[in-house]
Amino acid sequence: MINWFMEQTISLSVVCMVLLVSHRLLLSKLGAHYTYFMWIIVPVFVFADVLQILLPSMFNGFSSNNTSILMHQYYVFATDTVALSAGLFDQLYLPYLYGIVVTVIVANIVMEYGWLQQLIQRGRQLDIPSVKLNVLVHPDIESPMLAGIITPSILVPTSFTLLDESQQQAILQHEVYHYQRGDVWSNILAYGLTVLFWFNPLMWLAYRRFRQDQELSCDAQVTARMEAHSKIAYSNTLLAYSQHAPLGMLHTHYGDKTILKERILQMKKQHGKSTLVLIGMTLAIGVSAFMFNQQVHAGGQVNIANTTSDMALPVIRIEPTYPVNAAKEGVNGYVQMSFDINPTGNVDNVNVIKASPKGVFDTSAVEALKEWKYQPSATGFKDLQVQLDYVIHQPEKSVERITVK
Repeated sequence: MINWFMEQTISLSVVCMVLLVSHRLLLSKLGAHYTYFMWIIVPVFVFADVLQILLPSMFNGFSSNNTSILMHQYYVFATDTVALSAGLFDQLYLPYLYGIVVTVIVANIVMEYGWLQQLIQRGRQLDIPSVKLNVLVHPDIESPMLAGIITPSILVPTSFTLLDESQQQAILQHEVYHYQRGDVWSNILAYGLTVLFWFNPLMWLAYRRFRQDQELSCDAQVTARMEAHSKIAYSNTLLAYSQHAPLGMLHTHYGDKTILKERILQMKKQHGKSTLVLIGMTLAIGVSAFMFNQQVHAGGQVNIANTTSDMALPVIRIEPTYPVNAAKEGVNGYVQMSFDINPTGNVDNVNVIKASPKGVFDTSAVEALKEWKYQPSATGFKDLQVQLDYVIHQPEKSVERITVK
């Protein structure tokens, strides 16, 4: 489980960083609708990884190594002392800390749900035939919102009744579009992933930007066919309801002064949207996620052998050093490498093919392999492969080992 969290944290950090850094460019070139849609990359990457773990045989076609490859396998064990300390650290500290933080966040969500239910129950209903959802007025809120999960309602402040009809309709259309697009459920998914990786600050930054892009996308939808004077009125409404309210998982937030200027400026740039383009983007993102986030467990897609006459065997094999941090955290993993052997028996051109977790054992494995020595030969060898399995606990000698091919 720790391996999976480490791998996903690295992958998601890269994805979130790319989206955050390139956000301004994406917004200017693609528009609010497509920029918001790009955030689907985050859950798709996690979903693709989980599917490859649960159903690895279904996704062999995404791997670039489908041919039968003969690969040597060696084990690298941590010392018993480090392994014991890693086990105690893992058992007594990390799971409890993780669980405590998740419990606090979930408790906050439950409190938010109770607060929203009270607002819905105590709200005064407005008779607006053009909107199928319940529209409720409540004096304790300062900005319109779509609240609820199963049967959402639109909550508006008391000042909503003072707006003219066109402004009221624009606000209601904004919230109705949230409902039609299923944004409440999207927010639950996004917040759930953020809670799962609460220790990664990039996930929180990405979640906030995702919610802001959600509002920009709704603005683009509502104002797409507005005349200039209607857009000005809509901007004034945004200004009136701009509140620096905290992001809630169970409701949308119409007013957000942190992106008020961005929302008003974005109304001047209408890029439109196409269903076919969205479908194409979905397929491209899905395939990219499966290819990028391949989960290949040790020996999963190669024929691994401990001895063979078809490959050169080392006469001097330097034992790799088990990374201290990995040992303390109880992390197991593997590194698959390709390399050449020159005629003198020295190792050249070492390259990492696959590693799990990514970047944890790579340096140790490469440095050790470069020190290995083989028997001299007339021409040497090209494109040989080896796998080093890093294991905290050495299996008992009484346990039989078999290789499944």
